Amino acid sequence: MNSILLLQVTLILCSLLLTIGIIIYLKRQMELIVLPIQHAGQKLVHPLLEKPSPIRMNDLLEASHKQQLLIFTDTACPHCIPSFEQFLETKKQRQLDISFSVLLKNGQEKDRELYRDNQTNIRMISVDEQMTNVFQIEEFPYYIMVEEDETISYAAPFPDGLYSRIPAK
Repeated sequence: MNSILLLQVTLILCSLLLTIGIIIYLKRQMELIVLPIQHAGQKLVHPLLEKPSPIRMNDLLEASHKQQLLIFTDTACPHCIPSFEQFLETKKQRQLDISFSVLLKNGQEKDRELYRDNQTNIRMISVDEQMTNVFQIEEFPYYIMVEEDETISYAAPFPDGLYSRIPAK
């Protein structure tokens, strides 16, 4: 009888040690997947925010505007078109007065049809990887607001925080 009880206690202890070992292993694996602990709870900021634009807007757009929203997209991005359509709908609903351009990475002439809208004059600019690297774009879509003085005032993968900064018509 005592040997059965001893065997049960031993099995419980082994199960407990195995469970603790698995938890420690999974925790270490999650640390490799998730952001490092020093970034947890911190808002990661785009490195060009509040700094001068790396390219003059007149050179890029061949036109001057007070503010210019650059919307970086990629032809391989499944989220870019829905995000852009939502931006256009919000712009229309709120009657936002903003000049914007779509910078299409690896874009070709046929890709311009993806962003066709008869009611909005959309400036499409095909850009290469060098241009996205200059603006330090690592994900798509990405919205960058360049002010009249050529400083970047907004940089994020979504335009939600931008709407309160844009005046209505």
